[in-house]
This record gives sequence, C-alpha cells and structure tokens, in this order.
Amino acid sequence: MAGFWSMVGLVFKSLITGAETVDDMGDGVGHGLTASDVLCQYGVARFSPDKTNAQIGGETSDEITDIVMAALSSVPESAGIRVDQFFSPNPDAADPFQAIREAQLGVLNLAHRKDADTAFWGRQDTRNGHLDLYMVSDALTSSLYDLMLPQVYSFRQPTHADVSEALRVLLNAQLVLKSRGGEQRALQIARLSAIMEDLQDRVLGGDVFSQAGSGAALAYGFGAFVLSETGDRSYCGSALRVMEPYIRQMISEIADKPVAAAGKTEAPTGLKGETLSGATADQTNHEAQTTELLDRVSDFSKVNPRTTAALALYGALVNWSLVANLKARSGELSIAIWRMLERRIELSMGSPVDRALSICKLAEAMVLTGKDKENSKLVDKGAGHYRRALGMINARVHGPLYATVAYGLAEAIVSSATIRDVTIPDTQVVPVFQAALKVCARRDQPYIWGRIMFALATVYLTNGNLHKDIEMLTHARMSYSQAYEAFNEAGAKGAARAASGGYTRSENFLSQLGHRKAVMDATGGTGGGEAAKDAAGAS
Repeated sequence: MAGFWSMVGLVFKSLITGAETVDDMGDGVGHGLTASDVLCQYGVARFSPDKTNAQIGGETSDEITDIVMAALSSVPESAGIRVDQFFSPNPDAADPFQAIREAQLGVLNLAHRKDADTAFWGRQDTRNGHLDLYMVSDALTSSLYDLMLPQVYSFRQPTHADVSEALRVLLNAQLVLKSRGGEQRALQIARLSAIMEDLQDRVLGGDVFSQAGSGAALAYGFGAFVLSETGDRSYCGSALRVMEPYIRQMISEIADKPVAAAGKTEAPTGLKGETLSGATADQTNHEAQTTELLDRVSDFSKVNPRTTAALALYGALVNWSLVANLKARSGELSIAIWRMLERRIELSMGSPVDRALSICKLAEAMVLTGKDKENSKLVDKGAGHYRRALGMINARVHGPLYATVAYGLAEAIVSSATIRDVTIPDTQVVPVFQAALKVCARRDQPYIWGRIMFALATVYLTNGNLHKDIEMLTHARMSYSQAYEAFNEAGAKGAARAASGGYTRSENFLSQLGHRKAVMDATGGTGGGEAAKDAAGAS
C-alpha cells in the first residue's frame, strides 16, 4: 500500500513540474545582477527533443539553446534561465490556431512557476538546420496582440550574426512592453531604438536579411511595431520594406494562380470587390503585387497561424504608417489585409476577441484612408465596423481592446464631422471617450490612455473655441495636462510636446475669453462688441 501512495505522489509531482524531464533553471538571476536589477527574466527551452541523458537524470546540452542564451545575455536588466524541456504544439489538434495558442500558454505557465515572464522555445529541423523560434510573454497574451501570438521567427542559419541581433530586438521590445514609469520606459525605448537604427541603415541600403531568414525581418518589424505604440513611427517604412518580400511569398503560396484572359472571360474579383487588372497573359510572368495577391486568396483554410500572425504584424505597421501619414503603403492594402484576416477568423478559427481585433483594425484602416482622401462615406463605414467590434468585447475582461475600439469609434465620428465641415457632435463623442478612459488602466497602458485623453481634449478645445464656452476650454486645458503626463509615462516625447502645445492653446483661448468678458463687464455689456470691432479694424 505504501508503494501505491508513493507512486501517486510521483505522478502528482510530475504533473506539477510540467514533465518527466529535468529542469535546469539556474539561480534565476545570473550575470551578477540582483533581483531588483532584473526587469525581465526569461526562460529558454530546448529546441531538440533528444533527451538521452535526461532519462537517467544527467545534464543535457542543446546547441541552439546555447546560441539563444549567448545572444540574449548582452541585453541589460534581463536574466535568462534554462528550461531543460522540449515543447511542441499538439499535432493531433483539430484547430492549428488553438494548438499553438495552448502551447504558448503552456510554456508561459511553466515560465511563471520559475518566476520568468518571457519564454523562448521552438524546434530545429535536423534535416537542414533551420530554426523555428517562438516567443511568449505576459504582454503578448493581451487581447491587443492576440493575432500575433502564433508568430514564428524562422532562421536559416542560427549561428548568423543577424540572428543574434533579431533575438536582441525581441527581448528589448519585451523590456519596453514591461517597463513602467517615464524614466524606465524612456531608457528601454532608447536601447531598442539604438539597435533598430543600426539595422535600419542596412535595410535602407537594400538588405532584407536573406542569409538569416524571414525571422530576422519579422523581428525587426516587431521592434518597429512596439516603438510605434510609444509614438515613434520612424521605423515603420523600413520595417514594411524588409518584410514585404517574405509577406509576398507567404501570400503567393495561398493565392490562386492567375488565369490568362481568353476571349471575353471576365477577370476575377477580389476581397475589395474590385476587378483585377493584372489577370492577363502579359502579367502572368511578372511578380504579382501584394494587393493583387491578396485579391486572389479564395481558400481561407490555407491561411495558417504563421501567415495570420505575419500578416497581422504587417497590417498593423501599415496602419501605424497611415496614422503618421508616412505614405509608405496605401490604405487599400491595409483594408485588403484586415478584410481577409477577418474573413479567415469568421469562417473557421476565430474567437470573438480575435474577430473583434481584426474588425477594429479594418475599421481603423478605413477611417485613416477616408480621412486622407476626405471620403466621409468610407469613414462612416469604418465607424460601422467599430460598432460591430464593440458588441463582441467584454469590457471588464478585455479593457485595453475595448478602450481602443471605443476610441476609434469616437475618432471616426469626429473625422466624419470634420470632412463634412459640420460641428463635432460632442454630446455623442465625449461619453464614448470617457467610457474608453474608464476601462483603460493608465498605469498599464499609458500611451493608449494618453491618446484617448488627447482626442477628448481636442474635441473640448475645438467646440469650446467655436462656442466661446469657458467650461469646455477649461476641460480641454485639464485634459491636455493629463494627456501630457500620460505620454511622459509612456516615453512618448513627441506626443507629450503635442499635448503641451494643446495646453498652451487652451490657455490662450481662455485668456482671450477672460479679457473679452472683462471688457463687457466694464462697459455694461454694450461696448464690448464695438470695442472688439474697433480693435479688429485697427489690427
């Protein structure tokens, strides 16, 4: 009987520790750092299932793990620990998206038990030496990044120097996402920007990291994406440039082959509802453009998790480039990407959160494109998509995503009114902005919170100045001040300067209205208008 209970205890112990393997986790800090110095502790799992020595309790070695640990060891304020365990998605799962999500969350849960908040894992192909690397962290499990969770970073030569640079970009991006407070966040942003700046010089020179593989380009894109969320969108254009060959290759593998025009055969139509001018015999021998390839995707079951994550990152960068008015890519391209992803999620794999996120990005692309072209109908269509997305989200469970969608809806209403040259309906948009602020935690999402507060302040300023409303201008001044503080906490210096400028304008308008009121009080409310006219004529 004692042997039975002993066996039961061993079973429970194996369940708690995660596997039958030996976890060589180290001391959890390393590199001479104290626990207070470590901002991000990461775990690196095995990349090969070979565990001959582990079966007898001995130490095992993994060349890829050594390479990853060595590359990441130079990143300040981080510490790595080894996880002597091999992970892989369940090959028998009916839904590959759910399989990779469960695998990512399982790896992160094991990392949490070892006091790590980020984990690197994957598999090396023993036939050609190629490496597929995954990264998961607490930040990436947010609903804001749910579509990017299956991201795979594939490297052709794991020992190449560009692979080390890509790994450093990924870990530094995690440090930016995890940092709190203005000084700490600004320091991490500066470190990531320094690496990105060196890589950007190469990208602008035509390098696409072909020797290292697509993983290096995707890592660069992820770094640009994280910096874009702090207000620095200067790397969006180069990120789109370096990712585009790999994105085009992914889409070409799932797109229908172009058919040469014969007689009066109609050209196929795509996701955007437009006739494809490129479906002719002359263009069959030429490389199709990315938008045309997207138009030719008809079997959405071919869009696997890897392609979905890469397209989500690429589409997000296009959206940010539209926000910054970089003219790096057209809005139609972003609309096509997000429309395809939304349909893919709707047809097979999607959770409500995934679908809401894709609809939100589709709406954002429509609104930004409509603003650029002064097309109020397209902006209104985007607002309709935002309303659809809001109905799919639980505000308590997914606060940041709900706040982002609500902010987008209010901005769409403001943009539509601006294009039509009518008064902004503040009675409609102010409650929406306030609801977004209520569910978004300023400490965890300072940049999102600051954007919402800045947009609210702009509405107060515009209508307050139009109606000469002192109360609204006072709200604008206070809102700009709060936005300024939030942007500083987020390390977004450019946005903070814009908020400071808004605060100054509010002060000036309030001063002018105060002077006008003083003149009217002094003249009994009769001479103020004449005095103002005289002053205007003299000027």
